[in-house]
Amino acid sequence: MGTITHLPGIAGADEGTRGTVVNHRMRQITELVAADGTWDEGLVGEVRGLFDSLAPDWTATRDHPTRNAPVLDALDRGGVERGALAGWTVLELGAGTCISARDLVGRFDTFVAADLSWGMLSHAVDGSPPLVCTDGSSLPLADGVLDVLVLQNMFLFAAEVDRCLALDGALVWVNSRGPETPIHLSTGAVVDALELATDTDWDAVDSTVGEATWAVVRRA
Repeated sequence: MGTITHLPGIAGADEGTRGTVVNHRMRQITELVAADGTWDEGLVGEVRGLFDSLAPDWTATRDHPTRNAPVLDALDRGGVERGALAGWTVLELGAGTCISARDLVGRFDTFVAADLSWGMLSHAVDGSPPLVCTDGSSLPLADGVLDVLVLQNMFLFAAEVDRCLALDGALVWVNSRGPETPIHLSTGAVVDALELATDTDWDAVDSTVGEATWAVVRRA
């Protein structure tokens, strides 16, 4: 079993839109996917339909000055240092309208944003990186090609993370409203899911920025 190192939290807050009636259902799906990879055409259609419907108002309700503080803190204090990744390949999966990707793209040599919802990607903000509409359970990527995989308020397809992530690569896991995030897993749950799917130990470093939680997870 890998180790989890907890760093002190720092001040901050997510000012985005609060809960919706779909929160409980999204949490159910999150836990199903992480526990045993449950994911079928019905769930794909349900999730895509929901986020397509939310896409037109997504940026207006979530793009604010502190939105990206947790993922940036994860990169900095989680040891995915700026300036150390020249030539690295990075994917943000579940990128939505690219509110975060817009601020991350300049940190890396190759950065791609992907989402299941074409509605979300069609509303991408200015300054977005290259976009790919794809299912996170089966990515159009070669084995071990990613140096960093960013999952912010995104489902955890543990076996696919293992397949695509380089041996020394890092998974950056962010929940912008902490345990109140509809699509949420604790750091321990993330590590457990990865270890169950891969029969390999994984280590994590985690912390908080205001109500947001983040973890950087690597193979032990």
